[in-house]
Amino acid sequence: MSIAVSVTRQDDVEASVYSYLQSRFPALEGCSEDTPLIEGGALDSLGFLELMMFLSEHFGIELSDADFDPSVLGTPGQLIAFVRQARR
Repeated sequence: MSIAVSVTRQDDVEASVYSYLQSRFPALEGCSEDTPLIEGGALDSLGFLELMMFLSEHFGIELSDADFDPSVLGTPGQLIAFVRQARR
């Protein structure tokens, strides 16, 4: 049973991240896990800050200054991995 719950939570993270990205940033419609967010021009620094605030508020993650690193959170796949790791 815990495996199913774990999978569901992971699927929720992925669905929530993609849903937010695609609704807030139209240039990311149909993006994949490897789509560059900032380097590709879909997000600017303010958009990245908004994204980090969403992750913090939606998933209840405490963020530190070190977490605001676009080189580590530069793709949807990296964002999803970050949230999953932070929720453990």
